[in-house]
Amino acid sequence: MKDEFVKYILLFIISFNTWSSDCQHTDTKFKCVEYVDNYDGDTIQVDIKGVHNLLGKRINVRLKGVDAPEIRTKSKCEKNKGRNAKKLVKSLLRKAKRIDLINIERDKYFRILADIIIDGKMLSGYLVKNNLAYEYHGGKRPKIDWCKRLPASK
Repeated sequence: MKDEFVKYILLFIISFNTWSSDCQHTDTKFKCVEYVDNYDGDTIQVDIKGVHNLLGKRINVRLKGVDAPEIRTKSKCEKNKGRNAKKLVKSLLRKAKRIDLINIERDKYFRILADIIIDGKMLSGYLVKNNLAYEYHGGKRPKIDWCKRLPASK
C-alpha cells in the first residue's frame, strides 16, 4: 500500500513538473493563462499565473490582427454582431482546456496586444470564419456595414 502511494505521489510530481515547464512564460508568450471575462469580441481579461497580482490579475488583452464589431454603438446591426462576437468568444474561452497569449506586445492604450490561442487554434480565425471580425492591423479603420457579409480576408 505504501509503495503504491509513493508511486502515485511521484507520478503527480512528474506530471505537475511537465505541465508547469510547458506553461513557462517567455518575452513573447504568456502560456496557460486563465480566462476571466470579455468586454466584446476582441478584448478579454485574463489572469496570468506566475506574475505578481498587480500585473497579472484581471489584465486586459486586445486580440491582435482583427477588429470585431462594437457593442456600444448606434448601429443595430453592429450592436447585434458585437453581442454575437462576445458570446462566441465567451463560449470558446470558457470551454478551453488551455489558453496562450503569443506574439505579445503593448497597444496604444497600454493593454497587452496578442494572438490568443485556444487549445492550439487562433481565436481570430474563429471570429473571421463566423463573419464577426475582419482583418485589422492598426491605422485608420474602414467603414464596415455589419449588416452585409464582410470582405474576404487577404
